[in-house]
Amino acid sequence: MKKTICAFLICMMSMLGCSAKKTEDPRMNAYETYYHAVEDNVKYVSQSTHFHYSTEMTDLPDGTHRYYIVIDEPQHAMYQCAVLAVENEEPFAAAKKMMPSMGILDDPVSMIPNQVNIDKGFVKGIALSGESSEASVKIRMLVEWKDRTAKNTTREFLEFRIPAETGEEVPAPEEGTVNE
Repeated sequence: MKKTICAFLICMMSMLGCSAKKTEDPRMNAYETYYHAVEDNVKYVSQSTHFHYSTEMTDLPDGTHRYYIVIDEPQHAMYQCAVLAVENEEPFAAAKKMMPSMGILDDPVSMIPNQVNIDKGFVKGIALSGESSEASVKIRMLVEWKDRTAKNTTREFLEFRIPAETGEEVPAPEEGTVNE
């Protein structure tokens, strides 16, 4: 009888522990939603007509690699930017680490041509970084922003490799922009 009661209590405690882990965190839900948007998207571009981006890969002493993605030079006002970069088409369910993001788990920022005011959230650019055990990483990135009125949202899906491989065939720029 004591064994049955102990087993029952252990089951109840483990169920309570599992339910405690499933608390609703709106930022984590947003992260998952953006991640699935990258997973489910089928059209990507290699360059944007809305902003410039650059990449860099550096070697770390432990044999791993750190990559950097910098988004800057907006061609028009981009308010409440949200960015997520997914490495090597890693499915959300299999991801063992958080992917580089900005404006999803932290406060969104805005980029306006020739204007910088950090106190008001107007930045010159957005920098993301991540670590990889591989010397080359395929990135699928979602960049989302709103217009000045926050009524229209634009999403752009980019795909590129860090470091860039020469001769990669990529789709035309206009295919990856989605206005909602």
